[in-house]
Amino acid sequence: MYKLKSEYCGQKKNKGFTLVEMVITVAIFAILLGMITPSLNSVLGFRVQRATNSIASALDKTRREAMSRLVGEMKLEYRSDGYYITYYLDRGKEGAESSRIRNDDSEKIAPAGTRISYTDSTGQTYNLWEGDRNSIILTYNRATGGFLPIQSNEWEQNQILAVLGCGEDIPLERDESLPYCQTITVRGGMRTRVITLNKDTGKYTVRAQ
Repeated sequence: MYKLKSEYCGQKKNKGFTLVEMVITVAIFAILLGMITPSLNSVLGFRVQRATNSIASALDKTRREAMSRLVGEMKLEYRSDGYYITYYLDRGKEGAESSRIRNDDSEKIAPAGTRISYTDSTGQTYNLWEGDRNSIILTYNRATGGFLPIQSNEWEQNQILAVLGCGEDIPLERDESLPYCQTITVRGGMRTRVITLNKDTGKYTVRAQ
């Protein structure tokens, strides 16, 4: 009888967690989660700010080049490992020497986990990380300083050289009925930044959302 009682007590003792143990475990988990979440949001927020600054700098650079060159385009593109900016610039005033043309290497501005989208003048929003609209090409009107419509083609070195060799100007898309880029939105964690483009002046503003 004593032996059976001892076995019964042993089984009852190893049955599982007590209520106190569960409360302590949940409390520890909540504390750890509270410590990790701000750090994660801080990292994601830094990435959003860095990507926003990179896009703003790219717009400034493209505008400077477009005002004095035949071609000044920037391409914001999503790839499998993140977002990249590439410039297509004519660095010469005339002639078709390859040394005067520069197609800058792509610059990675954000990892794939960041969310970058743009909205055009028709109100349509495109997420660069999904679907077939994984890039946007922007350039400026040399005559007015404002933005041209979203470009459908990127002008690479061999194309620029061929056109310049024929003594022609680069046929950028200028039809005002085509959509313009209105905003570029960068999201990550709890932070969102919106770059609003003014098509008439070529300027932009950045705001938190």
